[in-house]
Amino acid sequence: MNGNSPIGELLPGPAHFQVIEDPAYAATGTGEHLYVEIEKEGLTTDVVAQVLAKACGVAGHAVGFAGRKDRHGITRQWFSVHFGQESQIQAEHADRGGRFKVVAVSRHKNKIRPGHLAGNRFRLGLRLTDPDAAVTRLSSLASAGIPNRFGTQRFGFNGSTLALARAWGAGDPAAAVAICVDPSGQWKPGDPLPGGFRHPPEGLVLGALRRRPDDHAGALRAAGDQLRKLAASAAQAAIFNAVYDARAAAGILHQLRPGDLALAANGAPFLVTDGDLGDVNRRAAPGVLDVVASGPLPGTWRLRPSPAVVAEEQAWAAGTGIDWTWLGAEGRLESPGERRALVIRFRAPPVLEPDADRHWLSFSLPSGAYATEVLAAVGIAVPADRR
Repeated sequence: MNGNSPIGELLPGPAHFQVIEDPAYAATGTGEHLYVEIEKEGLTTDVVAQVLAKACGVAGHAVGFAGRKDRHGITRQWFSVHFGQESQIQAEHADRGGRFKVVAVSRHKNKIRPGHLAGNRFRLGLRLTDPDAAVTRLSSLASAGIPNRFGTQRFGFNGSTLALARAWGAGDPAAAVAICVDPSGQWKPGDPLPGGFRHPPEGLVLGALRRRPDDHAGALRAAGDQLRKLAASAAQAAIFNAVYDARAAAGILHQLRPGDLALAANGAPFLVTDGDLGDVNRRAAPGVLDVVASGPLPGTWRLRPSPAVVAEEQAWAAGTGIDWTWLGAEGRLESPGERRALVIRFRAPPVLEPDADRHWLSFSLPSGAYATEVLAAVGIAVPADRR
């Protein structure tokens, strides 16, 4: 995805991948939702949410969070628990090789929902062979904008969530269930089900199969919206990345055409016309980025580029194996959809600091952006557990 030669690597281990979530708003201190800031290591966001729900004696849907954070790091984020009480939450908790601790508590009037964050701050430990080149490349990236591609984390272990989306969307529930049961592909319908505990939504699929082994469609329904949304998001991400790669290869990441759907600095979308083309492209130039080109997250969202641009994007994304109708109204993976900026700006500029045998890279990104894409863009290798 970039033409830069390798100049280093992200060091392994959670301590070298630190994330702090910046909430979209501050809790007021009053309200029926308990707000808990958690620092976690070795655990997924979903596991922490389930532990909090059990501790407070509420259903899983009573717990909210703004976004999922990497399991392979030390990450901080806020959770909300409807009618939860501070006295019900343990200050520290260890679970299945991971741990979390409570950093702060408060209360607020509403549940934290996906997207309720301003962005994320990152502090990454690097081993660099050419620190000067890293500084130069980071400066160029700040000017040109960061590739807003989705990281491979979005596609699941070995791409299993994307494979799930393809099977589910194509109407093959048996194949979809097999991926849920065993992402490695070894298990087949009719084989004995694996034992042991599984967290939802995969655990709900297994539970349904134990009750009715041949009802694969029913097992998918038993997992609820969470599994379908995960599959849909992986499908959308694959399409977006394909469109990004095609525009980058064509040299038109910063060049808009009539019929493109652009995004203003505040995120407002607008259709580019012949009359405003010159002004739009001046504002989209590297070093300015008051306007950016957008890429598709297909769904039911009605605001779209011109039919010619949509057809072009669909052709670019044909290799993903995703049919866009799966994500539309009445599709098996129906999703609201939206447009996503192809490039983004740092919320806080990158800072590189030497520290004995390593360097620490700090920066802040808008919500939904991937730190691993920053590293890839400047030629810093990422360990396999973060790809």
